Amino acid sequence: MDQEKIKRYLKANFDTKLYISKHYIKDEKAIIPIHVEKLEDIYTSYGNYQSVLKQEFISYIMEIAYYIPYEYSIVLEFEGIKFTIEEKENLVKNISEQLGLITHDTEIELKYNARKALKLFLIGSMILLLSFIIRNVNYTLYFSEILSIIGTFSLWEFVDTVWFDRRKKKIDKMNAGQLSTCTVVFKEI
Repeated sequence: MDQEKIKRYLKANFDTKLYISKHYIKDEKAIIPIHVEKLEDIYTSYGNYQSVLKQEFISYIMEIAYYIPYEYSIVLEFEGIKFTIEEKENLVKNISEQLGLITHDTEIELKYNARKALKLFLIGSMILLLSFIIRNVNYTLYFSEILSIIGTFSLWEFVDTVWFDRRKKKIDKMNAGQLSTCTVVFKEI
């Protein structure tokens, strides 16, 4: 590949804010249009009728919502078929419940992440302390170095867990929370 193409690819930039503003932001709200041909497009056929939303449907909403800034409330705007009052109520309830479950899952992951980080810190600190204590005992220098490496690795994993994993999980929780409080409207044709 020639150098000019590589430079052009590296300089390529996309204005996400402009794209989101142009396609989704209207009147200080982020409107995600959802065109439905039939109810089977939304619900999975494996669960009870109209009780479990399809993963592709949830993924579509989450992919768009990922780029929407937090200052905008999200509105899911359904169009395409005429929903009965019961179908509307059921859909709003299912969206709220399933997106709420995602929020709950990320909250549990954050708690697990905090426990994991604490355990890594304690184990790493104790192993390093043990390494320094036995360093002065005869014939344990080799074992002390191994413990030092293990302790340092454990502390590095602690830092990775706290700074990188936890930050990503917090962003995921905010995204899920933004979606679980979304408004659902039905555009009648």
